[in-house]
Formats: sequence, structure tokens, C-alpha cells
Amino acid sequence: MSKHFELTILSTWEDEKSIPSGQFITIKSAKPAIAGFSSRNYQRKSTARGIEMARHAGCDYILKWRTDMLATQLDVEQLLAWSDYQPPKDAKSRLVMPAFRNISINPDYLSTIPDLFAFGHIDEMERLWGEEGFDYSHQYNVPPEFTKPLHELAQGDDLRDFYCAEAELYAIYQSRVRNQLGLDLRHKVLAEKRLRLIDYRKLGILWFGPKAGFRSIGQAWEHPWWTETNWMKQNATVHSYGRPIGGIKGRIRRKISKMKIKAELKLQNQLWLKNYSATVI
Repeated sequence: MSKHFELTILSTWEDEKSIPSGQFITIKSAKPAIAGFSSRNYQRKSTARGIEMARHAGCDYILKWRTDMLATQLDVEQLLAWSDYQPPKDAKSRLVMPAFRNISINPDYLSTIPDLFAFGHIDEMERLWGEEGFDYSHQYNVPPEFTKPLHELAQGDDLRDFYCAEAELYAIYQSRVRNQLGLDLRHKVLAEKRLRLIDYRKLGILWFGPKAGFRSIGQAWEHPWWTETNWMKQNATVHSYGRPIGGIKGRIRRKISKMKIKAELKLQNQLWLKNYSATVI
């Protein structure tokens, strides 16, 4: 990242002992007492601390990224062009993020946006990932306006999966847009007007596994995620909430998803061999 940006910040924890060397600033924070479901509180705090440091350093645009991911085709000028494409009058940029893991749901607070990476003006990135109103003592954070309807819909179900980390990220961002800007936008309109959804494959991303090999970026392709084409044509579908599809239809969807994941992992391996494999003569 240091090859592409004027400043690179590694946001980690006070007890982290294995820190790589490189041209970046390292900031260490105390871990929240509660990790949150799927470590969502950890991700919120480490990202918020990085944004805070970037603002202190005078940065205008920032990219939120993961340390276990590598973009082999990163083009900052293209990121800027995407973020500066017809931003709304009340924003200094759009937020650039993957189209996958975006899904428009009714009720709207169950819609999702991905948490892997995002790029945009620091004001918009702070609106997405900042700490304002966030309570680290909870396993999950639900904006006050969504608390009652969410619990009524869940009816005692475990919110670990029902209200996933991507749904929480969206719900908080949507609530902030409403309360800070006075705009009550549903996911579909918010994505069309304030985001720039891209095909993540354009960045040539490698996502390294915890021990070896690569991880699937898309995952769970049985769900009707947005595509970049949906964003460009503004024709994404708003889906009614429903339980996971079972039976033959569900099995077919999961089988197709596994095939897509296999193809994606093969592509990552090809990218690795093309860009980083040593040639033996």
C-alpha cells in the first residue's frame, strides 16, 4: 500500500507482538472488552482509530483495507475517478466498495453492505466507520429506530446470523445519513446515489487464508448480491426477507455457489502465479 499512497496506517492492538516491517505508521489500541459477533466491534474500533490518525495527518481520501488481502491491480487514479463520479451535493465523494455483499432487503434494516474495503473522502468514510454513538459493550449495535422492529422480527432467534456484521454496518450508516443529513434513504436508493459499486475482480484481489492458500472473496453466491451492472443500470431488485431456501432449489443454489467459489479460488491462484511466482530456469 505504501507504494500507492502518501501515508499508510496499520491499526492494531496493544498486545500484538507480530508486526511486519514496512513504510507505514503503526497505532496500537486497547481491545474492546466485547469483541462483538464476528469480531465486529474489533473491526469498528481498529478502523475508526485509523481514520482518526488519517484525519490528524491531513488526509483527504482514504482506503480502508485488510492486512490479509493484496490488490494486484490497484489503481488509485481509478479509485478517485469512481469516488468523484457525480457525488451528491451534501457529500465530497461517493463511497467506493464491492458490489457483492450488497443486497436490498425489505425490511430495509436487514439490507447489507460489505465490510472488506471501502474508499472515499475521509468525511464519508468516517460516516461509514466512525465511532459516534457506537457502544463497544454490546455484542451488536442497532440504531434506536430499528431496535424494536428488529427484535419483533427475530422473535428470539440468535441475532449472530440474523443481524450480520454487514447488516449492522449498513444500518448504522443509513441511520447516520438520516440523522446527520436529514435524508431517509432505503438501501437501493442510497446505493445508487451515495455509493459507487464495483466488480472487485478489477482490483485483482488475493485474500490469503489463515494458514495457507486463499479464501473466497465472494462467498455465499446463492444470495442475489448486487452487481456492478445493477448499479450502472439502477435495476437491482429489493428482496423480501425470508428464511434460507431449502429443498431442491436451495441445494441447486448452494451447488452453484460452491462452483463459483472454486472458480474464484482458481483465479486467485493464477493471479499469484502470474505476479509473484519465481521463474526457475
